[in-house]
Amino acid sequence: MVTGGGMGPDDDGVSFAHALATLKEQGSALLVVGSVPEEMFADASATMLGDPSADPPRRRLVVTPEPNRSSAIRRLRETGPLSSEYARLVTRGEEARSAAATERLLDQARPRTHVIDGSIRDLGTTIGEVIEEFDLFAGGLDAAEFRMAFDCLPTLLSAYGRETAFRFLHAVVAQARAVSGLVHFRLPRPFDSELVRLFRPLFDATVELRIDGESLDQRWHFRDRELTSDWLPIDRPSGRSE
Repeated sequence: MVTGGGMGPDDDGVSFAHALATLKEQGSALLVVGSVPEEMFADASATMLGDPSADPPRRRLVVTPEPNRSSAIRRLRETGPLSSEYARLVTRGEEARSAAATERLLDQARPRTHVIDGSIRDLGTTIGEVIEEFDLFAGGLDAAEFRMAFDCLPTLLSAYGRETAFRFLHAVVAQARAVSGLVHFRLPRPFDSELVRLFRPLFDATVELRIDGESLDQRWHFRDRELTSDWLPIDRPSGRSE
């Protein structure tokens, strides 16, 4: 999940490495914040979805609004197999349904897609069903084998408000914790904003993103430890094509 430097002093570096290892061993929920372009968030998200050379491959789910569909498919393609036992996409709306149907007709290499036309309850149910299916495919998921990127938090806040979004996140995080998954949720707001302060208690750590020149950097804030990392560079893939 993290590439690049450490914390500075050796003791802090060891503490940071231990904190990251604990998140992986036990599964965790991460809040990813900071106002960076969609493409750069997608790069950070891909590192959290897992190494494409992992054996066995990670079982990955991306939940995204329809406008970010291409980014979601690219992330799944870059991080492992696209077969249905390893990759799923959840998106919403009639445009998403039409796009999914077109992809099937063209026989394009795409992950299995679940299109949600209904309520926030339907979205939560679908996420739960995908987790159950992955668990069955795996014969029981190992810690951090299930990975999820959730890009829809701004959409939920706009459609349903803070209270409903908070309850929804609480339920989805609980589903992921039940299988020791490693999941992350995007909230493109400054780290010190009121909205980030509202949601941070739901998560094991908050990952802050920034652009420094041409570099995309991350800084980790751990909820249950008085521990914040240095700014660390994220290795970004090059030469992409959709």
